[in-house]
Formats: sequence, C-alpha cells, structure tokens
Amino acid sequence: MEEFQFIILIIEGMLMNSTQSLKRFKVDKLIRDKLPDLMRSKGITVHERTMENQEFISRLKEKLIEESREVEQAETRAELTEELADVLEVVRTLAQENGISIEEIEKFRLNKREFKGGFDARIYNRFVDIQEDNPAIEYYLAKAPQYPLINPQAFCIFCQIANQERKVDIIASFKHCFVIKDQFPVSNGHLLIIPHEHTLNWFTASEEVRLDIMQALSLMKARLDEEYKPDGYNIGANCGEFAGQTVMHLHVHLIPRYEGDMENPKGGVRGVIPEKQKY
Repeated sequence: MEEFQFIILIIEGMLMNSTQSLKRFKVDKLIRDKLPDLMRSKGITVHERTMENQEFISRLKEKLIEESREVEQAETRAELTEELADVLEVVRTLAQENGISIEEIEKFRLNKREFKGGFDARIYNRFVDIQEDNPAIEYYLAKAPQYPLINPQAFCIFCQIANQERKVDIIASFKHCFVIKDQFPVSNGHLLIIPHEHTLNWFTASEEVRLDIMQALSLMKARLDEEYKPDGYNIGANCGEFAGQTVMHLHVHLIPRYEGDMENPKGGVRGVIPEKQKY
C-alpha cells in the first residue's frame, strides 16, 4: 500500500512539473489557414475553431485594422511590401465573403478618384472650421470620435503667446490687447497689435477690444516715431482667408514706411491687389 502511494506521489509530481513548464499565450485573432499545421510542426499546441459567417466577417475587419497598424510600423521597403500584401489578402477575403468583386472595388476607387482626387498632392488636413448654421456640420457632429470638436485656441499661435505657452517678447500690453514685433517684418519697426481674447477678425471683435486696439495703435505709433522716425505708416488687418488672413485670430499690422522703400508707393494699401494699386 505504501509502495502504491509512493508511485502516485511520483506521478503527481511529474504532472505538476509538466504543468509548470507549460506556458499558455492568448492569441484570440484570425490567422491564416496553414498556420496551425506549421505551428504544430514546431511543437506548439494550437486551440483553434472554425467561425460562422457573421463572426468571420467581424474578425476580418479586426484583422484589417491590425494589418494597417503593421503597415504604419513598417520601416524598410521589404517590411512595407510584406505588410501591404497582408492588407490586400484581407481585403480580397473580406470582399469575397460579402459577394463583392475586385472589379467593383476598382470601379469605386476610380469614381472616387475622379470626384475627390487621390493622394498625389500629399495634402494633410489639420482641422476645419464650420459655421453652426452650415448643414455640413452634421457630418462631423455625427462622427464625433473620428472628428472631435476642439477649442480653436488650442492651435492658435496668438492664443499661445497670450497664454505664455509660446515664448515671444511682448513689447507692450494693454487691457484687451498686446503688442509684438512681426516675425516676418515688411519694414523696420513692423508691429502686430493682438487681442488677448481669441476672436476671428476685426468684425467679430467687441467694441471695447477695437477701442483698445486703436488706443494701442496711437501709443505704439508715438514710440515708433521716436525710435525709427519713419516717413509714414500703413495700418491694416486681413479679415478672412480670401483677404490674405492666415492666422485666424485678429491682429492689426502697424507698418512704418520710409522714403525710398519702394519705387512708387502711390496707392498704398490698394497694393493688396497689385494691378489695382496704381490709379
């Protein structure tokens, strides 16, 4: 009896050691058809099952996302080629399972290219601005996870300066606005007067902001008179993309002008459309 118990203890010990040396890894994803046999040939036990149609299609979509991420991570030409081939295999299978031919996909691709273009111009869209009463806004609101609503100040260079998130010398500060040197000056002393609070342009600014900017213009003009002694000034604010505005936060230019800085200055700000400047 004791000898039998001893044998049992030996067997249990062997099983325990065997279990302890066995490591199980979670895979939980769609794999290619021949992989189970290839893995078994290497001594790997595979616990697979065959999926029904609905789950299979769902897993194919997950696989497409997985392969796309691997495309993103590819570093060499060979790696990229391999990962693109994997994407194409998943696309082909997904199309086949849904009764879609490659010819149909190609037709849609060409139609979209004709209407929307391809990616040849390498255009990257940072964000879009849409008025609340524009029906097009519904498309973006309906896809909030894909197109989250952002605070425009987060990407505004002048808001970053106002909030001291971007280091730029502020040469004067007033109740509603501040003054900096233009980073790409037209002339010596070229200044920008910018409201602290984010507002699109001169016409969207409050009356108190506009009054403060006009006061700042007068005070900064006096300072420029003393320091640079210019022969004249241009004052201007671009309002809207088609008026040349590139930073969508109101900023007013105070540009000192000097005798001889251009051959014929007649027309001044009319030069925003060069052929209309002279009259």
